[in-house]
Amino acid sequence: MSNMQWAISKFSYGVVNYRHPIRAKVFDAVQRAYGQTYTATTPMECAEIYHAVAACEKIPGDIAEAGVFLGGTARLILSGSKKNVHLFDTFEGLPHDEGNFKSGEWKGSLPDVKRNLAEYADRLEFHPGLFPGSTAGLDHLRFSFVHLDLDLYTSTLAALEWFWPRLEKGGIILSHDYPLSEGVVRAFHEFFDGLPEPFIPLSGNQCLAVKG
Repeated sequence: MSNMQWAISKFSYGVVNYRHPIRAKVFDAVQRAYGQTYTATTPMECAEIYHAVAACEKIPGDIAEAGVFLGGTARLILSGSKKNVHLFDTFEGLPHDEGNFKSGEWKGSLPDVKRNLAEYADRLEFHPGLFPGSTAGLDHLRFSFVHLDLDLYTSTLAALEWFWPRLEKGGIILSHDYPLSEGVVRAFHEFFDGLPEPFIPLSGNQCLAVKG
């Protein structure tokens, strides 16, 4: 009986806590995004993205997402910010096999993503190609928030190496697939082991770092 009561109390805390008025707006935005564009990112993970985007509105710089799939999390980001958003993807799926990930998996074609995000077209810039080759001519950009969902070691490490120097002070990089993907875990540890800033694993399959 004691174990049952403890389990129920923990469940109730989670439900009640996320009904709090401060968080109601966030979950309304998540629900709308879910209803319009498919994403494999969970509602709780989407809420973390939305909170981070909102926190970075006061930081100068654009927003970027590397690893777009069908545009579900990009829609969520756009709904929570008034900034320009840069979308980086092969738009042909993953470039190679790695661990449980397969070449061509998570494909969202460029026409499909553009159609899914058509209402935000005036604030979007698309950068198709394999990262970091898709960054050619963009060295001048600066960012306040970057969302990574690249799944693979080489792509994630390349994104950290390119975005981090262009992230404004106080800006956030948030990545999906930590600790789900061994490649993402390896990339984050290798990159941040040599920096004074830490990165922080979150609940679910995410981690984030704040530029100092």
